[in-house]
Amino acid sequence: MSQETHETAPTRYVEANGVRFAYRQFGRGKGLPLLFCQHFTGTMDNWDPIITNTLAQDREVILFDNRGVASSSGQTPDSVQAMATDALAFVDALGLKRIDLLGFSSGGMVAQQMVLDRPELVRHLILAGTGPEGGEGIDIGGCRRRVRCWPTRRSRTSTGSSVSSSPRRRQAKQQAVPFLSAKAGARTIEIRRPVPPSPRLRRSPSSLGENRRRASATAG
Repeated sequence: MSQETHETAPTRYVEANGVRFAYRQFGRGKGLPLLFCQHFTGTMDNWDPIITNTLAQDREVILFDNRGVASSSGQTPDSVQAMATDALAFVDALGLKRIDLLGFSSGGMVAQQMVLDRPELVRHLILAGTGPEGGEGIDIGGCRRRVRCWPTRRSRTSTGSSVSSSPRRRQAKQQAVPFLSAKAGARTIEIRRPVPPSPRLRRSPSSLGENRRRASATAG
């Protein structure tokens, strides 16, 4: 195990699928290696040493630049699927058979795709500041779907299970796009289309003003 830290670990290189990947590997302990997937436009240098050095106290931490980013060669991919394929090739080039995986922001989308493609590779998946791959015209699981980021209101039952907070939300959930799931060890990752908010929450300024005028006329 390496005794190096985030600040002292040298940049190493490994080749896979015609790409020369730049990476740094450091840490000690018996825990599974933890691979970090960085945010959009981010590089290895953007990770906070306070986080990486803390996590490296009982495991190896691996930071890397994906295809076309910073010190890695090649042309930057134009899809999450392609980025996930490259990241998996990098993992294979290191000879790793089992890892823990952390994805931040767009790196979280890449991490989710990696688990969907190779569920047996990942024991634990950590998603930070991210969500499922989605947006206008974004390709999710091979099907082009329109996905919006609505907050989902949920409540707890007496048994502790999570349920939708209204019959309308439960009905919408049943009609939602089928979710994608993948086993990561004993865990299941589910990617669902969010339920839109109730129309009564979408009040425009003009409708609010009309309500105030009616209230004033009634009071007069």
